[in-house]
Amino acid sequence: MKITLLSFIFLITTLCGYSRHITGGEMRYELISSTPSTRTFRITLVLFRDENCTGNCAAMPATVRIGIFNNDNNEPYNGAGNLPTLDANLNRTEVLPIINIPRCIVGAPNLNYTAGYYAIVVTLNNNNSGYTATYQTCCRIENINNITINPTTNGAGATYSTVIPGSDFNNVPILDNCPKFEKGISILCFNKEFTLDFSATDEDGDQLVYSFISAYDGGAAQNAGNITPSLPPYPSLNYSSSFSGLRPLGNNAILNAQTGIITGIAPEAGRYVVSVAVKAYRNNLLITTHRKDFIITVAECDFASANLNSSYINCDNFTIDFTNITPSPLNETFLWNFGDPASGILNISNIENPTHIYSGAGTYNVTYIVNPGTGCSDTVNALVKVYPGFFPEISSNNPACKGKPVQLRDLTRTNFGVVNNWHWDFGLINATNDTSNIQNPQFVFQDTGTFSASLIVGTNLGCLDTVYRTIKIVDKPTLKATNDTLMCSSDFLQLNATSNIPGNFTWTPNYNINNTSIPNPIINPLVNTIYYLKFIDSIGCIALDTVKVNVVDFVSLNTGNDTTICLTDTIKFKIISDGLLYHWTPENVILNPRIKEALAIPTANQTTFYVQSNIGSCFARDSIKVKTVPYPIANAGSDTSICWGTNAYLNASGGVFYSWSPANFLSDSTSPNPIVVNPSAGIIDFVVTVRDIRGCPKPVKDIVRLNINRIIADAGPRDTAVAMNQPLYLQATGSTNYLWTPVTQWLSNPFIANPISTPQDNIEYVVKVSNSIGCFDTDTINVSYYKVEPDFFIPNAFTPNNDGLNDVIKPIAIGMKTIDKFMVLNRWGQLMFSTTRTGKGWDGKINGITQPSGTYVYYIEGKKFNNQAITTKGTFLLIK
Repeated sequence: MKITLLSFIFLITTLCGYSRHITGGEMRYELISSTPSTRTFRITLVLFRDENCTGNCAAMPATVRIGIFNNDNNEPYNGAGNLPTLDANLNRTEVLPIINIPRCIVGAPNLNYTAGYYAIVVTLNNNNSGYTATYQTCCRIENINNITINPTTNGAGATYSTVIPGSDFNNVPILDNCPKFEKGISILCFNKEFTLDFSATDEDGDQLVYSFISAYDGGAAQNAGNITPSLPPYPSLNYSSSFSGLRPLGNNAILNAQTGIITGIAPEAGRYVVSVAVKAYRNNLLITTHRKDFIITVAECDFASANLNSSYINCDNFTIDFTNITPSPLNETFLWNFGDPASGILNISNIENPTHIYSGAGTYNVTYIVNPGTGCSDTVNALVKVYPGFFPEISSNNPACKGKPVQLRDLTRTNFGVVNNWHWDFGLINATNDTSNIQNPQFVFQDTGTFSASLIVGTNLGCLDTVYRTIKIVDKPTLKATNDTLMCSSDFLQLNATSNIPGNFTWTPNYNINNTSIPNPIINPLVNTIYYLKFIDSIGCIALDTVKVNVVDFVSLNTGNDTTICLTDTIKFKIISDGLLYHWTPENVILNPRIKEALAIPTANQTTFYVQSNIGSCFARDSIKVKTVPYPIANAGSDTSICWGTNAYLNASGGVFYSWSPANFLSDSTSPNPIVVNPSAGIIDFVVTVRDIRGCPKPVKDIVRLNINRIIADAGPRDTAVAMNQPLYLQATGSTNYLWTPVTQWLSNPFIANPISTPQDNIEYVVKVSNSIGCFDTDTINVSYYKVEPDFFIPNAFTPNNDGLNDVIKPIAIGMKTIDKFMVLNRWGQLMFSTTRTGKGWDGKINGITQPSGTYVYYIEGKKFNNQAITTKGTFLLIK
């Protein structure tokens, strides 16, 4: 079974290997004979193979399987005694010729392709839509630049097919032989000009039209074994981002639709799938569409070449910059003739990328030669047109309204030739009917919005440019009339109207109005009247507006009651009036005396303000008295400090009513002098809000800060030990003042935070820590005095059973400055524990497992208080 599986895997691998050297194909048909009901064709599959293969290379397939499908019903063909698929044997092979080899090429690729021919003869019943003959295979050659691979096969498959025509419009079977593509293969060097021959010949004399087309994928083919081809239509290859079936060699390659010749500048070195379709027409009837698919190789080769744009034109000035489109280090010398003899010696240049200023307007022929006089020279000619003074411009009646014609005009001027071609695009998105090729078109926009119209305009001498104009389309013209208003019955009033475009104005009704056809008529109605305005522009766009005029015989005015405000405050007058104009006095304390709700800042104890309200010549007068009262003067007292655990006493002044916040700890938050009872340590900012009864309605605030000092004395560790002659360095913290007692017992200075003690016996020191306002706290430290030399001490046993007693064994340092190393070993010398941290001990475990009971060895290194190093070792018991 294993041998069978291995053989199967080898077979599959071999089959894929066969197809990975296939570089293209073409399916052809030839008419052999016909009867009233049938036609007999020879169908030939041509496969192209790259012979420059290495490694596991295979020969051209010995047999291929061709499927035939009836295009009337898209089903496999079974008529005339034929099966739906036919196997064809390899009939012959031939070597493809290499053509279009550049002169003096460097690094030329060794191209070696063969074509294999597989032919079958099939008799087909006549039908309407003809037949499709197809061959499918997996796995094109690897590393193709312009497509992405199929993840199932780790490659890209191929389908080669042809369409045999059916009957014409008169139901007469079409007798046809398909076009046959030429066989020659060109050498392509990256970034160099090239020519590829995809032309075809047609023995029936049909007219041929060529185009790029997407190549087909391999359908369901998973390897190179023969399969029954799938039904059409066939999926295309997935092209990479910068390529497509219509741009198989990028943007710099074009296909001549009449000749089938592909020219341009080659892309980067690599392999590219190129598929070309040729359509055959007979008496303007499309007979068939034939295809050829080939993987082109672009090599890293080079050759000297001269390549320019086909033409150059400058309609701004006389300067033309020239450069070789396909530069190369093989281009060693240069000769330019700008075709401008009037420029004298400047007509010739031998630099690589020259700039020439032409002597005058005109058309010139420039000649460019690289490597002149050598066997590797190349020559190119180009046409140069210099006609400065081309000024494209357009105008329009902008903005315009929708549904009405918008007139656009070409205002282009030229100093040479005549403006004779135009292409307008009116800027509608996703529209195809918004263009015009006349000079001054009209266009009707059906929707409102902003549109970017463009004009490509040119002259008979070749000047060409594009100009843009933003066109705003509105629902109707912009129309603005006088706002609704009041007027006095004895007055005359002028109305006003404006629009953004010219047009005609009409006012109605014709009641007490001096002119109904001007934008600014004068009216004097005696009763309330609504005047209607209609505006029509030159193309019939209409806009409407109204002006409502209320006519009065008097003005209503009420300033309200007299009032009181706080001194220095601003008052805003809230009056009731239907007036249109106002005047307040006295003006020296009013910020804007000409508005209805004026602002004032009175400074006197009492001020009377007068206002007049007008509607034309009708008016009314009124007044209001404003009294000012000073703000209360709030005082929360001075900031203070107290000791934690005591009370503070606040004292505010300046008003009648008081409110303190925060109210926490206060005996009464509405009293001017509350008690702060036992506040927490820290800083509290108390804010007092003060009000009085003199008439100023606004409160005033002040703040006082209370600092509650809490002293926490710390004399250091609760207990400590010293050896003989060992000084003890005390260290207290908590505030600024310190007192150690007993003051006479071996202290260097009892009044500092860090005195030095030289105890001669056990002693307890008490430190009192205080600050400048008398707050204090105390702490103690017990000193045990050992009449021994400094050393390490360790218990002789410990019980690591997690009962909280003797669970950890660690050194006890008497008179020692540091513990540099503490190690525990078992009786076989295995390290159980090691640390360099003082106070760290062993819990009797390794990797979380408690060790067995028994004797263990310890080893300690450290330094005495005088930095003398000592070591000690011994044993202890681990007891469970």
